[in-house]
Amino acid sequence: MHNNDNQPMIAYEYPLLERVRTYLRLEHILAALQPHTPVTQQNYTRYFSALFAILDICERSDVRTDVQKDLDKRRAQLQVWSQHPEVNHDQLQQTMQRVHGALSAIQPLNRVGSALKQDRLLSVIRQRFAMPGGTCNFDVPQLHYWLHLPQATRDQDTAGWWAELDVLMRGLALELELLRGQARFNTVVASNGLLQESTEPLSLLRIKVAPEVAAYPVISGHKQRFSIRFMRYEPVNGRASVDHDVAFDLALCP
Repeated sequence: MHNNDNQPMIAYEYPLLERVRTYLRLEHILAALQPHTPVTQQNYTRYFSALFAILDICERSDVRTDVQKDLDKRRAQLQVWSQHPEVNHDQLQQTMQRVHGALSAIQPLNRVGSALKQDRLLSVIRQRFAMPGGTCNFDVPQLHYWLHLPQATRDQDTAGWWAELDVLMRGLALELELLRGQARFNTVVASNGLLQESTEPLSLLRIKVAPEVAAYPVISGHKQRFSIRFMRYEPVNGRASVDHDVAFDLALCP
C-alpha cells in the first residue's frame, strides 16, 4: 500500500506523557526559531515569537530537571545493555559518551532563561509580541533601532541569547533521539479506520501514513491505552470518519 510515486510518508507523533508533550512542543518551536539563521527585518517576528514561546514553556515547567532525569535513566539503561553479549559496543560507547556529555553540561544549569529576563531589549519587547501589531516602530522604537544595527551586532546579541538555551536544547534533542530510536515501525491495519490497543506503558506513538491515504489520524489515549481514528480531510456524504481498512506504520516508544 505504500506510496508508488516516491512521495515521502506523512509522519505524525502523539505524546502519552505530559513531559514528552512539552519536549515535542519545544522541538517544534525550535524549528521556527532557527537559532543560527541571521535575524533580519524580514524574519524577526518569527524569531522573537519562537524565542519568547520557549521562555514561556521553560518558566511554566521545570524542563531542565525533566531532561536531566530522563537522560540519567538512559545512562542506566545503556549500562545494562553493555552487558549484553550481542550489543554493538562501539556504537553503545559513543551513545554513552553523548549522554554523559549532555548530563555534565545540564547539571550546573540554574533556572533556564533567567538571564534573558534581565536583557534590556527582550524585557521591553516581550509583552508587545503578544499584542496584535504590537511591534510597530512607534510601540517599540528600541526594536526598530536594533533591526537597523549592523548584522554583526545583531548576530552577537542572538548568539548570546541562544547560549542561555543551547545546553538544554541539545540535551532535549538527544533525549528525543533516543526515545524515538527505541521502537521500530511495523505495518498495522486500522479496521474500518479505527485501531485501539492496550499496551505496556508507553511515552510516544509514531505514525507514518502513505500520502495516497486521503485521511489523517486523530489520536487519543494515555500511557497504557490509545486509539487511532482516521478521519477524512473532506467529509463524504456527511461522514468524516473513514469506514474502510487503513494500513499504516506504527512505532510504540516506551
